[in-house]
Amino acid sequence: MELFYREKGKGEKTIIIVHGLYGASDNWLSVARELEKDFRIILIDQRNHGQSPHNDEHSYKAMADDLHELMQKLKIEKAILMGHSMGGKTIMRFCLDHPEMVEKLIVVDIAPKSYSSFSNYAEVTADHGKIIEALSAVDPTQFGNRQDIDKILKKTFPKKRLRGFLMKNLKRTKDGYYKWQINLKALENNMQEIMDGFSKLSPNSKAKMPETIFLKGENSPYIHEDDSMAINKFFPGSQIVNIPNAGHWVHAEQHDLFLKTVKYFLEV
Repeated sequence: MELFYREKGKGEKTIIIVHGLYGASDNWLSVARELEKDFRIILIDQRNHGQSPHNDEHSYKAMADDLHELMQKLKIEKAILMGHSMGGKTIMRFCLDHPEMVEKLIVVDIAPKSYSSFSNYAEVTADHGKIIEALSAVDPTQFGNRQDIDKILKKTFPKKRLRGFLMKNLKRTKDGYYKWQINLKALENNMQEIMDGFSKLSPNSKAKMPETIFLKGENSPYIHEDDSMAINKFFPGSQIVNIPNAGHWVHAEQHDLFLKTVKYFLEV
């Protein structure tokens, strides 16, 4: 699949940034601006998100293949990969398939495990079901302004930050109304795969994994202390760094500290 992407900077080394579920490449522009002085930055829209094509399949294998196709198209032999949440799982899967094409790996607030088969992650899984249901219940083609859509979503999502993030997926049509850019039906049908994606995989024992860092939000439920075993099973010798006073959206909630940590890891 030919993905939509944005390009910033002209550095010798390339960083490819991969967004998470319900996100898009423009969510990471502020991070790209801070890194483009030293690196070439590629920000992608994953399939069924942003301006990339829609498809019924939404697996990590497919998303890793999309990334591989883009790197071949852009003649990128090796890159630093940074991915958040679902995007973190995409780049981990890519690295398992093509470790020789990854210089360093930066995984943001996600682990290589299933998030649907553990009782203590029920809230995480339920949240996604709730989000898909709430967005699917709104037909944006019936509205001429964002405020009216915001009022409806506010009943389900009282937190303004979450609502604003989800509403970035609204795109104005030529007739002045709106539509959802994300493929809600495909995400709903593939939610089990999105929540899992790793339970059936084995480590690539024949390949040397790149230097890898996992950035965990202190207040996020996505990475627990005992996840270090699963992380090191796939990516031996990985660092797990806790970002204080941050939830799942580490890069937004602790922007400066997140960038400082990334730059230190990249030796900028």
